[in-house]
Amino acid sequence: MSNDEEWDLIIIGGGPGGMTAAIYGARYGLRTLLLEGGVLGGAQATSPAIENYPGFVFITGMELAEKMKQHVKKAGATIKEITEVSSVERDDNTGKFIVTTRRGDYVARTIVFATGGGHRKLGVPGEEEFTGRGVSYCATCDGPLFRGKTVAIVGGGNSAVTEALYLAEVTGKTYLIHRRDELRAEKALQNQILNSSVEILWSTILKEIRGDQLVTELVLENVKTGEQMTLKVDAVFISIGVEPKSELAKELGVETNEYGEILVDKQQRTNIPGVFAAGDVTDAMKQIVVAAAGGAVAADSAHKYIMQMES
Repeated sequence: MSNDEEWDLIIIGGGPGGMTAAIYGARYGLRTLLLEGGVLGGAQATSPAIENYPGFVFITGMELAEKMKQHVKKAGATIKEITEVSSVERDDNTGKFIVTTRRGDYVARTIVFATGGGHRKLGVPGEEEFTGRGVSYCATCDGPLFRGKTVAIVGGGNSAVTEALYLAEVTGKTYLIHRRDELRAEKALQNQILNSSVEILWSTILKEIRGDQLVTELVLENVKTGEQMTLKVDAVFISIGVEPKSELAKELGVETNEYGEILVDKQQRTNIPGVFAAGDVTDAMKQIVVAAAGGAVAADSAHKYIMQMES
């Protein structure tokens, strides 16, 4: 195997956790490779507004992702985008990890899983049928397509409220559908949306998405009264959290909780020596600053692991 295929640290996933791990790994002098199946940025890149990352009163997700990417490059880590990992296996003879991609195999002494999560789906009738035809999971990506039209967003956390505020700026009318009678978003965002043009439908769930070729209406139900109603919309955006992308880790034998999140200790160590994890794929607060912190700790732990192996 060529020297280009052997690494001290391979990080799988290019979100804030993965990029921070790459920065720290490279700064420690580890031969560091960052693999990303798409382009660097992760879920943060789709956020229209980030106002809680230290040092930036306001920045878009794409801008922050680009700044992180440039930092990774300057630190000296190698980046391979559009390089999806299909499997990770441990060589019982060497103790090293074999990472398989469509571009070939890479060998690592340590691994950091920073694979993030995919959009969680509601599982209601019409959701799959109309995905891409009025059902979306990314307000930044698809919101401008519905300029001047009526849209709804489902959720009540930080992401849902942030996206609702964005949609209110680019669409004609925006509804926020929330199953509870109070929001889960941080107080600052709650104050913003309560003073915006967004109409909140409290204690309401989405039961069905209807349409012809495109979405035309939603069937809603009040969870307190059981009363159902229809709401005419041109699109519905679903923002109810993420499903951790932990399949690769689980195939390697990494332990997860009942939600599929990778279990780590305070040093971001998994149950497998030499394997670490950070970001939304772990059982941690789903915030950029938390993912970045986890990435830093994971790289530090990988460095310590290698030092112990060499001593």
